[in-house]
Amino acid sequence: MKETYIPQDPLLGGEEEHTLIRQSEKKNSFLPLLFYFSLLLLFVLFLWYTATYLVPRFNPADLQVDKTKISSFGAFKLSVEGHIGSTVGRLLLQVITILVVSRFVGWLFSKVKQPTVIGEIVAGILLGPSLLGALCPGVFEAIFPAESIQFLELLSSFGLILFMFTIGMELRLADIRAQARNALIISQASTFIPFILGMTLAIFLYRNYTPHVPFFPMTLFMGIAMSITAFPVLARIIQERQMSRTPFGKLALNTAAAGDIFAWLLLAAIMAVSQTGSFTSALYNFLFLLLYVILMFGVVRPLFKLIGKTYHKQELVTKTLVAFIFILLLISAYLTEILSMHALFGAFIFGLVMPEDLQFRHVITEKVEDVSLNLFLPLFFVSSGLKTDLTLINTWDMILLALLVIAIAVVGKVGGTYVAARVCGKSRKNSLYLGAYMNTRGLMELVVLKIGLDLGILPPLLFAILVLMTVVTTLMTTPLIHLIDWCMKERRRHHPVSSVEESEVLISFGRPETGVALLSLAEQIFPSYMLNKGVVAMHATLNSALSTIDEESYFRENFAPLERCAKKQEIPLRPLYQITDNISGSIIEEVERGKYKFLLLGAGLSLSTEKNDQEIVKMRRKWRQNWKRITLRRPSPSKELTRILDERMSRVTESVGTPVGILVSRPISSPPKQIYIAISTHEKESIAPYALQMADSNHGKVSLWPMIFAPLHGKQPLSMGVPEAYKEYDLEVEPLMQGKKIPPSCDFLFVSHATWKEMAQKAPHLLDNLPPTLIIKPKQSAEK
Repeated sequence: MKETYIPQDPLLGGEEEHTLIRQSEKKNSFLPLLFYFSLLLLFVLFLWYTATYLVPRFNPADLQVDKTKISSFGAFKLSVEGHIGSTVGRLLLQVITILVVSRFVGWLFSKVKQPTVIGEIVAGILLGPSLLGALCPGVFEAIFPAESIQFLELLSSFGLILFMFTIGMELRLADIRAQARNALIISQASTFIPFILGMTLAIFLYRNYTPHVPFFPMTLFMGIAMSITAFPVLARIIQERQMSRTPFGKLALNTAAAGDIFAWLLLAAIMAVSQTGSFTSALYNFLFLLLYVILMFGVVRPLFKLIGKTYHKQELVTKTLVAFIFILLLISAYLTEILSMHALFGAFIFGLVMPEDLQFRHVITEKVEDVSLNLFLPLFFVSSGLKTDLTLINTWDMILLALLVIAIAVVGKVGGTYVAARVCGKSRKNSLYLGAYMNTRGLMELVVLKIGLDLGILPPLLFAILVLMTVVTTLMTTPLIHLIDWCMKERRRHHPVSSVEESEVLISFGRPETGVALLSLAEQIFPSYMLNKGVVAMHATLNSALSTIDEESYFRENFAPLERCAKKQEIPLRPLYQITDNISGSIIEEVERGKYKFLLLGAGLSLSTEKNDQEIVKMRRKWRQNWKRITLRRPSPSKELTRILDERMSRVTESVGTPVGILVSRPISSPPKQIYIAISTHEKESIAPYALQMADSNHGKVSLWPMIFAPLHGKQPLSMGVPEAYKEYDLEVEPLMQGKKIPPSCDFLFVSHATWKEMAQKAPHLLDNLPPTLIIKPKQSAEK
């Protein structure tokens, strides 16, 4: 067959040219296969010839049978055992064990509303001599032999450098400057007071518990151990309580950030003194520290400010730039390491001097954070846990000492913060809240303790007691906040939308385009007096470990289109952004808290027209079909309906008493004029007011579309009695023909939740060609 070439405009897609190429490839498809199998045959013949003829000629000893050799399986077994015991094999086994256990324990802690990082710290202790080593010493020795720990510690140390770099990037100096006076006073008071108490405690403990450790370094480390606040953990708690954008939440974050910067500067000085032996010897270290800080903030920071302005988009951040940043990061860590101030301090300072540009920090954080948090940090927790032996606290004296250390740590941190906050004019309640937040120690404390242990300043017993103090003080943060709530008789007054208690409409969206569609719909179906009170737009991110940089970036990304739409439509909009592990639970909680009169949601993936969403739905359906073949189970109709609406949205719909609307979004070229309401014989309450409001907004017309699910005979128009709830509206009824197709003139469809369920079960073919549709579940039929 003769091929005809069709000239193609170079500005067009080249479809004709691609067609000719495909035809040519189809015609010549046999030749590549012939070449491949010929090459494969040649390869096999060459191997056979080498083994049969060349081996006897060049190395005949290989053919002699040694009867002393073990069997083939025995050789295989020895090979496997050898690789299990090799450095790489054992390290991989350790990493796998650590990641599985830490993620599982972290997940358990998240279910009881505790920070995941505390679960990972506890997992490290469980895998150490405190539990696994005590109960199963053979297993412990097989997985974590003493000679292999050094490799684990090297990996974890490198991960800590990356982690401290990201922590430095999370602390924005511009935000601290905005509340400089209060943040600096409160943060330094919450550092100095527990520091003094810690040093005082060390004086009394020195002779009995640490006689072989230099006195001054030990007292300094006890002081700094009492003074640390874990900014990352505090930030997660602030996020969970939706306080990140409230004045109080910003004050707490900035106070913790200022405290962390000051504490690390103080730690660097203490390490210099500890390793040189005296203040006089440490003066040179302080001098070089000062020069280092001047270099970083006077030269490197302005350089990166220019880089941040230039490379603020992901597509502009090249591998060369990323490599340049990592090289400078390692140089900074190396300089502080050789100056006796630890590599982590250099990584932290380098993160601080990163450009303030949020987009640039977000791009760099994305490249570092996932690996450092999910891979390297659990290794650090276990390497610390392997050196934490809680069995040393085995007498009443040791138990009382541990309780005393915990009490001094709590009183010093909470009390010091409370006093400073009151001096700065904060209320008694807010001062207590701030003290509770600053009492969070978490990972940052563990880093400091590990440094003290590695330097030989903290003995194993004191290290174990301080690790226990770290876990307890972090675990008690959330219960302490709830106790303050209860004592003050005012629960969660610091809510980010506390000023919108009277808002009557809540829209919850995932994608920004869905939020815009829901807001545009709200303008059409609600009267102006409801909208004038403001619409609360809620977006939740399913990630409780989100950094503050990512939080701000995602907030802008998701709410910017919505804010532009609200401004254009002159609708007061109140954004509500939450980071959560349970999106449907957060929506339900917000509905109950806000006492809204209507909740608008987007439908699930099953009803989406996006190509990617449809591919996901097909893959899920394929997996379910394969699972049904294996288990011989058939899902119930209610479960199928849940999948159509999305399990998350179905749970919300069934759990709240507020009227709920679920939008099945479709592209609309013009405002809908022909509006239909699908009705069935089960209608108990009318949803006509919403449709009539849309018709009034768009100068359109509303008609009823009866849904008859019984078999039809003939092609004559059939009729169904208008339900009692709709008789007062005197609406035109669409005749129903056999085939039950959606009226072709329908621009927008309203359907009650009860009718929708019946449609999905008895006429699922209608779901394939839906127009823009709003599924409404009235208040009276909501199930709590």
